[in-house]
Amino acid sequence: MRQDSSARTTFPYGDLLWEMTRGEILMRDQGTVLGFLWTLLHPILMFVVLYGLFSKWIGKFVDQYVAYLLIGLVLWNFFQKATVYALGSLRRARGTILNYRFPREIVVFSSLGAVSWSSLLEICVLMGALIFLGQTPRWTWLLLPGLLALELLLAASVGLFLAVWGAEYQDLERIWDVLTSALFYLTPVFYPLDILSPDKRALLRLNPLTQIIQAFRDCAISGRLPDPTAILILFLGGLILAAAGLFLLRRREFEITDKLLV
Repeated sequence: MRQDSSARTTFPYGDLLWEMTRGEILMRDQGTVLGFLWTLLHPILMFVVLYGLFSKWIGKFVDQYVAYLLIGLVLWNFFQKATVYALGSLRRARGTILNYRFPREIVVFSSLGAVSWSSLLEICVLMGALIFLGQTPRWTWLLLPGLLALELLLAASVGLFLAVWGAEYQDLERIWDVLTSALFYLTPVFYPLDILSPDKRALLRLNPLTQIIQAFRDCAISGRLPDPTAILILFLGGLILAAAGLFLLRRREFEITDKLLV
């Protein structure tokens, strides 16, 4: 009982976070097997289209292109869905926010938790597919949860800013949809960096998603360790950005409430 009391004192909104996350999962139809199958439909269709179009051209530059493409799509979908869902989180919870007093970041974190749950199931399917494709589990697979946590940190840091701006500017959803469409092609999801010129290759390496996806592929397919310096920079940058997003959300709490009243 003392340990439970201590945990509640350290983070008194744990139960609220859990219940809101659970509610988000149910709203996204993740509470049933059919709902989960629907989440798989999008990456499967994307895989079929991209593999059909680019396997003969790009596949000759990439060993095990099927696994390469699957990893890129699953990790990309995780980031895209997490940020989109975080963007509209405050507006979706409008009634709760207007009627109850609690830290507003709980709303954003619950939306990220719901997406993380469905994405975790997709990752399990991905790992099963890699084994089916002949990939032998390596010790570097132990690093994959850490890379997924790093991507979640990146999505959370971006999502906090998007949630604040999304509550204030309704057009942001369409703008973000356009930006993520462009970002998809600026991330090596279905193509390798090696086919690009050195200057374009260096530019795309500035994309944090590029670093995370490449590191995941190295660990899952090649058994190579990711660059520790790059991972450390991403981690520290994600922490700083998340802290800034949290500060912005708390600072603009009352302005957000006024916007939600309209």
